[in-house]
Amino acid sequence: MAGIYLHVPFCKSRCHYCDFFKSTKLEYRVQYLENLSSEIVDRKDFFLEKNTKIETIYFGGGTPSLFSLDQLFHLIKLLYSRYSVSDNAEITIEVNPDDLNREYLEGLKTIGVNRLSIGIQSFRDEDLKMMGRRHNARQSFQVLEQVFDEGFQNVGIDLIYGLPWSTAEDWLENIEIVKDYPLKHISAYHLTIEPGTKFGKEKLAKKLLEIEESESEKLFWQIHDRFKQLGFEHYEISNFCKDGFYSRHNTSYWNEIPYLGLGPGAHSFDGDKRYWNKPDLHQYISKGYQPGYSYEILSAQDRFNEKLMLGLRTGRGICKEEMKVRFNEYFKDVEKQVNMWINREFLKFENGHIRATRKGWFVIDGIIEDLFIV
Repeated sequence: MAGIYLHVPFCKSRCHYCDFFKSTKLEYRVQYLENLSSEIVDRKDFFLEKNTKIETIYFGGGTPSLFSLDQLFHLIKLLYSRYSVSDNAEITIEVNPDDLNREYLEGLKTIGVNRLSIGIQSFRDEDLKMMGRRHNARQSFQVLEQVFDEGFQNVGIDLIYGLPWSTAEDWLENIEIVKDYPLKHISAYHLTIEPGTKFGKEKLAKKLLEIEESESEKLFWQIHDRFKQLGFEHYEISNFCKDGFYSRHNTSYWNEIPYLGLGPGAHSFDGDKRYWNKPDLHQYISKGYQPGYSYEILSAQDRFNEKLMLGLRTGRGICKEEMKVRFNEYFKDVEKQVNMWINREFLKFENGHIRATRKGWFVIDGIIEDLFIV
C-alpha cells in the first residue's frame, strides 16, 4: 500500500502566520497543471513494488480548492490511469470556506473526492481578521451546513489555538461550536510564529508576543479533555478523530508507508530513500521543464530517529519489541534514558508500547530530542 500527495501551491493571499511554500500568482495555474500532469506520468514507476496499491490521494497546499472541478478531475483520472488505485481509496482535498458552494461540493463528490479538510482555523471573526484569513465566521457556518447537506461523511476541520490576542475562554468557544456538527476529524495546531512571516516581523518589532508556555499547556489539556468528552480520540499530538476516521494518508507517514509527493517542495519516501522536489515554482512551470528531485538514503540511525519521533507523537506510541528487533544497537543506547523518563512518569510502558503519559505528551518533542541518536 502507498499514498500520493499533490501539492497545489497557490493562495489568493498569504495568511499572517504561514511559511509554507506557496504563491499568490494564480495566473500560473494552467502551466502548473500541465507540468504536474507530466510529473504524474514521469514518476509512475516510483514505487519499489510493481503494482503498488494506492490507498490514499491527498491534495494539499496552498489552496487546492483554487483548482476548478475540471482541473481536479483531470488529475484524478490521470492518477487512476497510471497507478493502481484502490477501489476504496481515501481521496482528500484541503479547502477554504470562501471557495466553496453547493455546485463545487456536488462536483467534488462526483469526481471521487470522499474526504474534506476545511481550513476553518477559528469561528471568531476577530481571530480570522488578525490571522489574515480571507473568510469570515458566517462563511464557515454556511459551508459546514452545505457540506453535510451534500452528503459528505468524512469531514474534518483545522483550528489554531494559542492566539496572543485571544483568551482561553474565547478560543474554547470553537470547541462548543464543533459539537453542533457531525465532524469526524479535528486538527488543532498551536500558533507558531515563524521568521519571515508577517507575525514573525511583528514579533521582532515586539508588537506580537507568543503566549506563555503554562498557558499553552492549559489550553492543550482543555482541548484534549473537551474533545474526549465529545467522543474524539486524541490519536496524534495535534489530531483528533471519531472512531475509525483517522486520516489514513497522514497515518501512513507516521507508519513508514511509502508515499509519492508531486509538485515543487513535495517530499516522497519509497521505503529506502527520502526524496524532495526543489521548492521553485518558476522553475517548475517553465516550458519544457522536467521535474527533478534530490534524495538521500536513510541510514539505520536515521530510520531509528524517525521511528522514535513519529511514533511517540501518536497515542499508540512505539512498540518496544519492534524497536529492539529492528534497531537493537540504537535502542540499547537510549534504553536507560527511556527508563528515566518512565520513572519520572513522562513516559509509560503499557501493552508492549512505550507512549507518553498525560504529564509527558505536552512536552513530548523535548523528550524525543533527548532520545535522538546524534
